[in-house]
Amino acid sequence: MVELENIHKNYEDLHVLKDINIKFKKGASTALVGPTGSGKTVLLRLIDLLEKPSSGTVYFEGINANASPNLRLKIRRQIGMVFQKPLAFKASVYDNVAFGLKIRGDKKNIETRVKETLETIGLRGYEDRNALKLSGGETQRLALARAMITDPKLLLLDEPTANLDPISTKKMEELILKINDEFETTVIMTTHDLSQGQKLADKMVILNDGQILQSGTPDEVFRKPKNKFVADFVGIENVMGGEAEESRDGLVSIKTDTITLFTLTEKRGHVNISIRPDEITVSKEKVKISARNVIQGEVQEIIDTGSLIRLVINAGELFTVFITHESLTDLGITVGSSVWMYFKVSAVHVF
Repeated sequence: MVELENIHKNYEDLHVLKDINIKFKKGASTALVGPTGSGKTVLLRLIDLLEKPSSGTVYFEGINANASPNLRLKIRRQIGMVFQKPLAFKASVYDNVAFGLKIRGDKKNIETRVKETLETIGLRGYEDRNALKLSGGETQRLALARAMITDPKLLLLDEPTANLDPISTKKMEELILKINDEFETTVIMTTHDLSQGQKLADKMVILNDGQILQSGTPDEVFRKPKNKFVADFVGIENVMGGEAEESRDGLVSIKTDTITLFTLTEKRGHVNISIRPDEITVSKEKVKISARNVIQGEVQEIIDTGSLIRLVINAGELFTVFITHESLTDLGITVGSSVWMYFKVSAVHVF
């Protein structure tokens, strides 16, 4: 539906977006994720055609969206945008929601459409209320209704829950899922909340310093980060660097300053690696097991996270491992315990 090709955006000497190339699939939900100042909102404004790129092309359904003012207006009418801090007009909820239809001269069945939209967003019966007296969560949903009343092909959301309490956040997230699933509206949203991106998006795009560092399904981003920034940003545990060298048995050894690990990779020289905590098995005594990586260490911390126990183990490199409460008790592990860790070559992700 939308394609960005060689996009750069400058504000005088400030280079905000740098060589952005990405496609957004029709009917999909995409989360633009990154720290403050990474360029997420500027990218969303370019897609909404509120701004023009300094260079590069924005395509909407294969057409250059900025080819002419008339075409730009025609495409903008197919897009709905909800800002991070939406404003309500000094009018009733009904008039706020109906505004988009009235200004376009589209007055057919307007009352029915407004009521249906308010029903969808959970504000049924609010028609006569003063929009300025709504709560933050209700105002956010009102803005969503204003955007959806015109049946946009593309819905853009800028940090849609950034200023909301947990209950309002949950309602808003349910609405976004409903709009994407039931109405098959293409959704592109910005968020700094990784868990929200996981819940709501088919695809996650990680940005930093105006560049796309990685894009893919949430599972791909969380399990196979492409670089150290992404690994750190998404909270990947057990990240370390080392030298990749040929080893026996067709494996590659990764030598850090203190330990050697084995994996399968075509990369050589200096690399980063990560091992998911849930892919590491722990025992008090050394046992015979098929896992190629066997490392001894000492338990430094035991942290109860609620559902699981988080062990911090010093094996020359610090490892985080998750085990159950039952395993902690059965194994008799305490701070200072010497333990063995086991994990397969496939558990070592190289980037």
